[in-house]
Formats: sequence, C-alpha cells, structure tokens
Amino acid sequence: MNYLAVVSLLTGASLLAGWGLARSGLALSIPRGERSVFLLTGLFFLAYCGLGLYKLDAMQMGAWDFGIYDTLVRNAAHGQGLMVDYRGKFDHFSPIMLLFAPLYWIWDTPVWLVLIQSAAMAAAAPFLYLAAKRSFPNGAFPLLLTAMYLFDPYYSRLALYDFHAECLFPLFLFAAFYCYRLRRMKLFFLLLALTPLIKEDFVIPLGAAGLWMVTQKSKRRWGIAAIVAAGLWTLFVLKLYYPCLLRMEYWHYGRYEILAPTVAETWTNITRMIGQVLSRNSLGVALSLLVPFAFLPLFNWKTALLFWLPTLGIQLVSANNDQQLLINHYGSAVLAVTPLAALRGARTLRVLARKRPEVTAAAKRTVFAFAVILMLANHMLLCDLPLARFGNYTGVVEFRHAGGFLSFPLCPEYWREMSRRQEHAEEFRRIAGRFPINPETTMVCQSELAGQFFRRATVFDLPELGLGRSRPDRADYFFFDRVNYTGSCDYSGIQPLLIDLARDPEYRMFHYPNGILIFARKQILPLNF
Repeated sequence: MNYLAVVSLLTGASLLAGWGLARSGLALSIPRGERSVFLLTGLFFLAYCGLGLYKLDAMQMGAWDFGIYDTLVRNAAHGQGLMVDYRGKFDHFSPIMLLFAPLYWIWDTPVWLVLIQSAAMAAAAPFLYLAAKRSFPNGAFPLLLTAMYLFDPYYSRLALYDFHAECLFPLFLFAAFYCYRLRRMKLFFLLLALTPLIKEDFVIPLGAAGLWMVTQKSKRRWGIAAIVAAGLWTLFVLKLYYPCLLRMEYWHYGRYEILAPTVAETWTNITRMIGQVLSRNSLGVALSLLVPFAFLPLFNWKTALLFWLPTLGIQLVSANNDQQLLINHYGSAVLAVTPLAALRGARTLRVLARKRPEVTAAAKRTVFAFAVILMLANHMLLCDLPLARFGNYTGVVEFRHAGGFLSFPLCPEYWREMSRRQEHAEEFRRIAGRFPINPETTMVCQSELAGQFFRRATVFDLPELGLGRSRPDRADYFFFDRVNYTGSCDYSGIQPLLIDLARDPEYRMFHYPNGILIFARKQILPLNF
C-alpha cells in the first residue's frame, strides 16, 4: 500500500481511537517518574542488544559497515594504524571511535560494537526525559516524549543495521540540551560542538542549532558560536584532515551535486534538488519523521524551520538515494533532532491551549490518547525487523514484511526464517573451518561473509563494489553465498567473475547444495583435501 495512504489511515484511526477512549471515560494510565524511564531504557537496551547479537551470529552484519568499524577500532587497539580499517584509510571523520580501542585489549571481539550501539541509543533516553521534565515538571508528557523516541521506526533502523558511529549522536545531543535546560551553557556548547567528532556530517545539526539560537536574544552569542564552530569543523575536515593528514580525497563530495565545478552545472543541480525536495518521496520522508511524534514539531515554526528542516534538508538534496530516503543509518541526525523539535512544539501547544479556555480536559485527553495510539501503531507496523538490511517504507509499505514489537516479529513465519538463517550461518562456519587459513591467507568475500575471517586472514571486498583497496590478482580464496546475498547488485552481477574462476586451472571449485560456493587455490590445499 502507498505510504501516504498508510499514514492517513493510521492518523485517522488513532484520532478516532483517542476520541473514543476519552469519551468512554476510561483513563489512559501512564506511569510517571524516573523509575519508569530507566525501566523502559533497560528494556530497549536488552531487546536491541539481543537482536544485534542474533544478527552477528546469523551473519546478518556486513563488512560494509559493521566490519569497517570493527577493523577500525581493532587496528587502533593493536597498533596497526589509526583511522585505518580493513580496506585501508577510513573514509569518514570519526575520531571518537578511537576511545573504544581499549575494549579490544580486554576482549578482541566485534560483540563490543553491538553492546556500544544498543547501550548508546538507549542511554540517550533518560537525558531526553530530564530535558522534557524541565519544561513539563508535572504530567506524563516527558515519559511520552521519551517513548516516542524509543518507539520511532528510525530508532530500530539505526539500531539494527550493522554498526555506525552515528548511534552516539542522540546521546550527545540529548545530554547537551539537558544542560541547555539547566542553563549550563558552557557544558551545553561543549557537548554540542563535539558532535562532529562522531562524524563530519554533524556539522549540519550543529550549525542548525546555532541558527535556531540566533533567533533568541538571550542565546544569540551561543548561536553565533555554534555556527562558527560548524564552519571551523568543516574547514578542518575538508582542508586539513583529508588532504594533509590522511593524504586522500574526500570522495563523499559526490553525494552533493551542488558542488559541481561550473556555474552552469551548479544552477542545473540546484534546480534538480529543488524538485527533489518538493517530490512525493520527500513528503513521505518528512511524514515518516513527524508521525511518530504526532506532528508536534510543526507547532513551533522556529525550531521546525531553523533546526529540524536543515538537518533533514541536507539528506533530501543528496544525490545518494539512500540519503534521500533516510535508509539505514542516514536518519540518525533527525532521529535525535525531531524529539527536541517535538518538545518545543509541545510547549507552544500548551501555551495555545492555555489561551483558549474552551479547550476542555476531555479534548486534552483525546489529544494525549491519540499521540500514544499513533506512536504504538506506527511502531508496530513499520519498525525494522532483524533480517532487514536495505529496507524503506516511505514509498510502498509491504505488509508481508511488517509487524513487530521492539523489532521482535509478530509473524511466526518470520521467526522460522530467522532460525533458518542462523542454521545456515552455523553450516557456513563448519564448511569454512575445513579450509586451511592463517593470517597470511588472502580472501575475497561477500560483505555478509567477511566478518568470519577478519581475525584469521587478510580480507578483500568483491570487485563489483568499486571501493576499498584493490584485491590481489590471485587471492587464496573466493567465498560466495547465494542464500545470504544482500549486496549492492543482483547476484548475477558477479557471474563473469564466477565464470573466470571456474575456468582458471589454478583454482579448485567447491559447490555446496546450500548455496555456498568457494574457489580455493590448489597450491594452498593439502594433497588429501
């Protein structure tokens, strides 16, 4: 079904349900207090940590991007280079990841990344609650806003898709705005200004926060400072870090065609991007962010236009389709900014309600019930499920892949498929364990398989990705798996490579009925293999 139709049905049904609940006289009882928040935080940590560990065991984490971050931190821990992953130089600015290197001294395992991601995203929730509590000391709204963040489908999308440093951004941003509400502006500014250490993209919400603060007379100098900080970080990353320190090109320029080399091309691209921002897809993306928060961000125009919209807009104008649709981890910034905009919107709505004595208690209960029902219904229908890797629902919602709570599937068949994937992963590890592998062994693997070998061999990407270091002309092994292939192109795209390997007398082919295909150099195999 079309996503716009789904949103309309969800909103209408939630309004009717909220009105009916208020008219029935039934009280919507929501527990209050810090204890409830910490219980909710713990529940989300355990749920997404458990699902993350399942995905790791079932080979549902890819070398892009889980393996990139795993080898990045591992290399730093073991003295094999700073900001270097298995491909070579790391192509983003994320020095904060080096802080986790000591964990790999304690236990050299990628499990750390699952724990970090689920813990960081859940730990952000209490800071959001405390910030909201400063504006709403009484009532259940702070807990509702916290639940809106946790139940947001974009939360599950980031928590379940491999690992990304972006998972740290909500924690930093909510902690910063809690300090803002405490009027501890120096600490607020420090936390906000440090967010680009997570990833260079966060200069955008940093600058947008500054733009928003400039409109407030008492915060104007802090707003100017934030805009200046965003500019300085941008200059450092693009003009010093990449060309002088890493001595490499920042190839992500290609995501933004506004940086075209000529005026004519720039004007053409600006026109195209305006059309892109006003497209049906962009409307769907904007709605997907607003619906989990019951459209609250729209009630405060300053926050919506100056803080929320620029953070979303930089994704919508991208030439990268994944960014335009906030697929995978690209929604991390707006995942954090949207609840803050919702908080400001709720404050404005409260002021408007106080100015209108005709707004009854029943009407307020209806609105509150509507928000709760819409939040839960949207989550249960659209949250990402464990086997999702490259999904998007802002175009068409496929109900056969939908339905879950805390990302645990509601469909029994989905659980059976999860079990089949785990059994397949165990079988792959048994098969791969028969082949002689040592640290000098060179391997070319699909993204889904590479994680099994980073600590045992030298791993290279499949050539069709077109990125990363060049593979050797004669790798010792080539590993393929038709059952577990979710790469950037159809499996048939690597057929020419398979044909060449099958014809190469230097390689021996091992083809298993479960879809696993291995090519091994004959000279590295034992005589009786």
